[in-house]
Amino acid sequence: MIYTLLWKPKACFETNFNKFVSRLTGGGGDGFCHSELVFKLTKKEWQTTLKTFTEGKIGERAKSLHTRINEIFEHSDENKEITLCFYTIWSSEMNLRLLTANDSYVFNRLPDQRYTTSIETSLTKEEERHALAFCLSELHKKYDNIKAVLFWVPRVGCLRRRNNILPNKYFCSEFVVYCFQQIGYARTHIPENITPNDLPTILEEINETIKNRI
Repeated sequence: MIYTLLWKPKACFETNFNKFVSRLTGGGGDGFCHSELVFKLTKKEWQTTLKTFTEGKIGERAKSLHTRINEIFEHSDENKEITLCFYTIWSSEMNLRLLTANDSYVFNRLPDQRYTTSIETSLTKEEERHALAFCLSELHKKYDNIKAVLFWVPRVGCLRRRNNILPNKYFCSEFVVYCFQQIGYARTHIPENITPNDLPTILEEINETIKNRI
């Protein structure tokens, strides 16, 4: 399963800056200020999928993640669900964290409806695999503070998008849209102009496309 996790300006994101961002981007007081991509697979599914990546930096990162999962969940059943989240936050870089039910820090816990909204997208296994490959390939790219601030600037006919060149930096919702574009969805949207408050509509469009395809 893959889902998009949208954070409200509450809990660990409860700052005046994030409240301002939510309002500025059309979310109002109960909108969103941050977005992330989450993969929830069983231990066996993680192991099987990660082994399919064998080349380049994706292969190296998949091997490292496979080893880490085996270390952490050495004594867990193969059907144990493991939830990993790809994210980037202000002035940081693309990273990966484990979400669990009882972590002492809310940022590392499974989604809590008081602070977040989760929107699932029913991808095929191959689409999930391609989405995961993209996320692994983009790990450690820097957060793009400038693009995040200038999200409102029109970017019609972006040269990078025409040539299928990926950015050197991302802000959170831009990354989410680029990921879905790699597997054939949301192609009419310009990722550099998308905010977390735009994502529910875009994800609804994607889910409707998938529904009609079945």
